[in-house]
Amino acid sequence: MGLPDKFISCDWGTSNFRLRLVDSHSLKVLSEIRTDLGIKKCYQLYKQQSERSQESYFADYLLAQLENLDLNGVENYLLVASGMLSSSIGMQELEYCQLPIAFSGEDLISNWLSLDGKLDLLLISGARTNKDVMRGEEIQAIGLSDYLPKKEKGVLLLPGTHSKHIYFDTGRFIDFTTYMTGELFEVISKHTILSASVEEAGWNPSYEDIFVEGVKKGVANQQMASLFSIRANSLIHKTSAKENYYYLSGLLIGAELGHLKEKSETVYLAVTGIQNELYQLALKSFLPMDRIVCFDPQFIETALLVGQLKILEQHVK
Repeated sequence: MGLPDKFISCDWGTSNFRLRLVDSHSLKVLSEIRTDLGIKKCYQLYKQQSERSQESYFADYLLAQLENLDLNGVENYLLVASGMLSSSIGMQELEYCQLPIAFSGEDLISNWLSLDGKLDLLLISGARTNKDVMRGEEIQAIGLSDYLPKKEKGVLLLPGTHSKHIYFDTGRFIDFTTYMTGELFEVISKHTILSASVEEAGWNPSYEDIFVEGVKKGVANQQMASLFSIRANSLIHKTSAKENYYYLSGLLIGAELGHLKEKSETVYLAVTGIQNELYQLALKSFLPMDRIVCFDPQFIETALLVGQLKILEQHVK
């Protein structure tokens, strides 16, 4: 078949949907559309009707959105989809691939689908261990693997709503752990008694000390005993709600990262925006600088596309 000059990347997460037309050689995004119809919402809509099968319901939405994507004259195109589309609430469930998996991604399970005779779709599975699962982050890791050492051990950090710590050794991803850091922060800051003492605020260097104070408590596994102090400090010491916001962030990030203190692997951090600054601050508060490597934001932004392209190349030779 041969690698096409362009391919379509589908990034369909739990809460959002994105299609991108991508130049296969430069990875330049030629056109893009986004919607807020994530997999979860689409599945709920599917369950409310009985006329179409689960596969055809998702396929119809994909085809409808392709009509809105500027295909730049491309007629015969391939679509690559990883992440939640291959889950039980997606278009077609694929089994998780058991770790270890090679940096190339060649071990992942995939399946070609033809959608209404108009589109060839390569659906890619997630990955698992005997105690954890992921769908989507493994493709980011494969995309970033070109910048990881091939003959050493290390741990790749992908912070987020459900942060992933992915361990690798000599060209293979061998294990990972999920931390619900982002989701816990959302719940605690908005849906507990602490919500009255916490106010979201843009980052300012003046919050660094209180953030690192929280990190140190988290690293020391004192987060459970420290959470209510946010309420107490607000009442007794008049600590501002904005400072409390970053103290809580530090507590949870520190709790996530604390296990790294006892390990020897180099830590590779892959996140952009404010999370990049916060995770760097947290790591530097208890690890030596020579154990921390931070990826260039450009590598992170294109990681999913690189990973999807690697898988596609294996299927069109």
